[in-house]
Amino acid sequence: MVKKSTKLAGRANWRCVYIVLSINEVRIHEKRTRHHGINPLNMPPNMRKSLGKPNQKLLAGFTLIELLVVIAIIGILAGLMFPAATGVMRRAEKTRASNAAYNLKNAISAYFTEYRKYPVKPDREETEELRTEKELMDVLLGADSEAEEGGLNPRRIAFYTDKQAKRGDDQKYKSGITLEDDGGGELWDPWFDHYYVRMDLDYNNRVEKPEWDNETDSKFLPESILVWSAGKSQDEEYKKDNVKTW
Repeated sequence: MVKKSTKLAGRANWRCVYIVLSINEVRIHEKRTRHHGINPLNMPPNMRKSLGKPNQKLLAGFTLIELLVVIAIIGILAGLMFPAATGVMRRAEKTRASNAAYNLKNAISAYFTEYRKYPVKPDREETEELRTEKELMDVLLGADSEAEEGGLNPRRIAFYTDKQAKRGDDQKYKSGITLEDDGGGELWDPWFDHYYVRMDLDYNNRVEKPEWDNETDSKFLPESILVWSAGKSQDEEYKKDNVKTW
């Protein structure tokens, strides 16, 4: 009788532990999945399993309205960024043109220091504007033809250096030099055009201003070399986008 009582007591204790554990699991699950007004214990087992879990269909992708909202936001941001990016590119082009113009001015000054004259033929008029085409750039680049007898750079010194220009339409280039086999070439601004140059060819320490420059009443500038670009408009009269060295 004692052994039988002991076995019954052991089964009772095991059942009590099982009941306690089961109740605790139900309480924990109820706590995790508790919803206001819903008792998980009164629900079918299949609904209790899904209660509290995220809906996989909702997480699988965006709704059409959400996609349209995202596309609209991206469009608004792109519209705001485009003018800013365009402005940055324009300022970069003007900075590039200004640097090239000052480098060209320094190259002409270095030529004058070396040869005690300007890199043009003696019959040139001071008011006659030079362009950065072969006539001028062959001298400053040290072309082979300018090192021959009668050339303007017999020592073949390269006074100006720059990167290779980029090809555009209609055989035009931008932002650099088009170098030829003999070492000569042309210099282009960022808007597919050549620069303009004026020099103090009568050596009186002043240069006559271009006609479009009417910022002052004086006809002359206290400069020896003037370099400018007509800018993006390629029209000197549209002074707003001109790039100059004075």
